[in-house]
Amino acid sequence: MIDPMVSRALFVIALTGWLACSAAEEAGLELTLISESATLTPGQPITVGLHIAHEPGYHTYWQNPGIVGVATSLEWDLPPGFQASPPQWPHPENCLMAGHPSFGYERDVTLLVTITPPQSIVTDTVTLGCQARWMCCAETCHPGSRKLTLTLPVSASPSPAPPRHQQWLDQARREIPQPSRAWTTTLLSPASAPVIKLQLTHKGDQQPLTLFSNDGQISSLPKVSFEKKGHHTWVTSLPRAEFSPPSPSSLPFVLQTTNGYHQLAATFPAEASATTSQSDS
Repeated sequence: MIDPMVSRALFVIALTGWLACSAAEEAGLELTLISESATLTPGQPITVGLHIAHEPGYHTYWQNPGIVGVATSLEWDLPPGFQASPPQWPHPENCLMAGHPSFGYERDVTLLVTITPPQSIVTDTVTLGCQARWMCCAETCHPGSRKLTLTLPVSASPSPAPPRHQQWLDQARREIPQPSRAWTTTLLSPASAPVIKLQLTHKGDQQPLTLFSNDGQISSLPKVSFEKKGHHTWVTSLPRAEFSPPSPSSLPFVLQTTNGYHQLAATFPAEASATTSQSDS
């Protein structure tokens, strides 16, 4: 039998830990749920955003955080007939968690989601609920979870959002990596290979700087370097991540170049050949 004094001590320790976790839920950041319109129109999609403002020295994580961290997640609680798209992620940054490389955001950032309402809404107002979960890190990490809500009146036409919110949304749209026809991607290794060998060719004078794997096939640990193979061609070889998704058919990635960020993808070749894939715009 457990000594009652020990039992009480364990309870106090557990309670203290729970209280510390609750108090630290928003350590290092401030969250705001915003909308591009101050009203909601039946049948008309609107963009909403989770704006994350970081305190100096803190960061949260991208959709593929790398070898450390947990990606921010959004779970929507919507009225019947409403739909929410997956979030659009602004381009990531290379971050450090206690010296370990990761993919995330030190800058303030807004995750964009499209909410599609039904053609008919019978209420005067609509409340959009979002359960946000995140990991915010500096020298130490603080996991957090919070239910945010946004209540909008229903109207026949949209109304302007507050200027500050519109600025955040516009900035996020500019930071979403876009496809580019100027880059041709060729995977020189099959999907089963332990090393991913990728060739990049540009039609002009842009140069690759680094890349971020969307789905975790490449972790944040290896330093990305490109070997120039011609006037407009580069090759990089990177180890496949330990927890890479099994049997991928393609490699989606964000490429940082001397001209910004681009969302690209390449198709894995058969075991004995290579296939070229060019992104659409």
